[in-house]
Amino acid sequence: MSEEKKCCEKHEHEHEHEHGEERSLKDYLFLGARIVVSLTLALLGLLLFTEDNYSFTVNFMVMLIAYLVIAYDIIFETVKNIFVHHEFFDEDTLMIVASIGAFALRAFGKEHNEFFEAVMVVLLFQIGEVLEDLAADKSKEAILKAIDCKEELANVAIGEKIVQKKSEDLCVDDIVLVGNGEKILCDGEVIEGSGEVNESSLSGESRLIAKEVGSTLYSGTILVSGHLRVIVKKTYDDSTVARLIEMIESAHESKSRSERFITKFARVYTPIVVVLALLIAVIPPLFLGIVDGSVWSRWVYSALSFLVVSCPCAIVISVPLAYFSGLGLASKHGILVKGGSFFDAINETKTVAFDKTGTVTEGKLSLYSISPVGVSEEELLDYLRIIESLSDHPLAKAVYGEESKRNYDFESYQEISGKGIKAVLKGQIILAGRASFLEEEGVSVKVEPTAETSIHVAVDGAYIGLASFKDRIKETSEEFVKTVKKDGICTVLLSGDQENAVKNVAETLGVDEYRSGLLPEEKLSAITELKNRGNGKVAYLGDGINDAPTLVASDVGVAMGGLGSDLAVANADVVILNDDPARFSIIRRISKSTRNRALFNIVFSLSVKVAIMTLGVIASSMGTWELPLWVSVLGDTGVTIIAIFSSLLLQTKKYKDQ
Repeated sequence: MSEEKKCCEKHEHEHEHEHGEERSLKDYLFLGARIVVSLTLALLGLLLFTEDNYSFTVNFMVMLIAYLVIAYDIIFETVKNIFVHHEFFDEDTLMIVASIGAFALRAFGKEHNEFFEAVMVVLLFQIGEVLEDLAADKSKEAILKAIDCKEELANVAIGEKIVQKKSEDLCVDDIVLVGNGEKILCDGEVIEGSGEVNESSLSGESRLIAKEVGSTLYSGTILVSGHLRVIVKKTYDDSTVARLIEMIESAHESKSRSERFITKFARVYTPIVVVLALLIAVIPPLFLGIVDGSVWSRWVYSALSFLVVSCPCAIVISVPLAYFSGLGLASKHGILVKGGSFFDAINETKTVAFDKTGTVTEGKLSLYSISPVGVSEEELLDYLRIIESLSDHPLAKAVYGEESKRNYDFESYQEISGKGIKAVLKGQIILAGRASFLEEEGVSVKVEPTAETSIHVAVDGAYIGLASFKDRIKETSEEFVKTVKKDGICTVLLSGDQENAVKNVAETLGVDEYRSGLLPEEKLSAITELKNRGNGKVAYLGDGINDAPTLVASDVGVAMGGLGSDLAVANADVVILNDDPARFSIIRRISKSTRNRALFNIVFSLSVKVAIMTLGVIASSMGTWELPLWVSVLGDTGVTIIAIFSSLLLQTKKYKDQ
């Protein structure tokens, strides 16, 4: 029986992470065709198949077909929302009511034919919807896809052969070979070899973890140095990465999609318009001539005209366009937002929680301090550069910094993974590494480490000091914390790193709260707790695999796109491409500008429409004159054009880091 057949049965898991339904290319093409067909028929009905050239029936049928082509899905949604979801007032209902009102105006005579207006109301609404969806899709295309560990290949030892298997096909007791710099694709145990593993993507802890025979390994981590022979202890379905993905799915289920601004607006605006139209149609005739048919006719016409003029074409196209412009403006500043709805959530954020490693720190170790014993600092540093010159270890890069490595004619050079380096140069025996390594070589360590990672150095058996390394705080992190606190936002540092390291960063940055040693599940619980405080929306900034569930569970998940893991980036709502946390203040300003521009369009449009509607009611009450049709057209189409330009101008704004 082949090795593959010995594997336990697998269950296929589809992991879809969406913030709502997405249109496919086919959907866009189909809707585009509907818009073209509907507009063509409407123009034919307006210019060719008119009542002057053909009968009323022909004109009506052409316009009705044009209307149904573009509006059938909205009609269906309106009916479903009313009878299934019991939602009576949303933007779909508003469009249908206004368009039906436009059709009904024809009952008052040939000169009141507003069929074209009825078609355009819905057509403009559909264009606005497309613009909004295109904006979200455009941003999502620039976002990296989630890690699919099932597509990664592991080197498996079977007898004397080495075969490659997908991580989803790995079975318990398979022997996997992991080389220097490779990703660990299984949860298992080291049975041969030693090395150092970067587990920051899971735990958030920046220091490297030494692994030797008997050590536990986790999928999704990276072997930075050494070579390991690992026995698989868990199948893919039970692995650490799979568990994290399940947490992400669970968090998605509990995270409701942010309501769109236009939906909130329609729920207030629609019932007001409908009620006012009914009052205009019914109340005046009760006092001016309850039995006079001409009075009823005049006021019913006025009510229908009120519905048509009140249709917020300018709003339904300019508001999505404002958010479209906001998304474009954010991308110009290196920030990708996965949908306009998140601008509203950002505006309502009152708590910002964030990870430490890779988010407010650089995510890599750098030389922090030198503690020489019996030699100068420069001499100690020289010996460090000598012994690290042939090493590919991250600490070697930290020792050299931006400098190029030098060439030395070593008589012998031995790098022992997870322990240190022993070299002989010009007769001198140089040792560098962990305290335990030097003690094994008979050297007495005289200085205690002052940072999370240190290298002890000895020459010819004499201890000459140590070099300490830290994950440095980013230059803009203090500015980030200062800016959000100035806006009255509570700051919380959540990290899987050690207490001392987290406390150090928290005190340096001046955050309001901090928590250390957190597992992914505990980070998730912390976000839930912050949300339950009821103090506005909660945003979370992170970069690792362990941050993915937390990014999803927060109201606004912000990922560092440069150093961040694919899984974190794919599950965030906002991605900062240059890893600068201070950019969060820019996206807050863009969100505010976007909402203000949308509000301006609404206020401006409604002000003009209210003025025209008021004139229409006055005209009807006097009964001696009618409001000219061109005034209504100006209040609708003219205002729409102005609002569109207002939205597009948003993209010309520029922001500088504060």
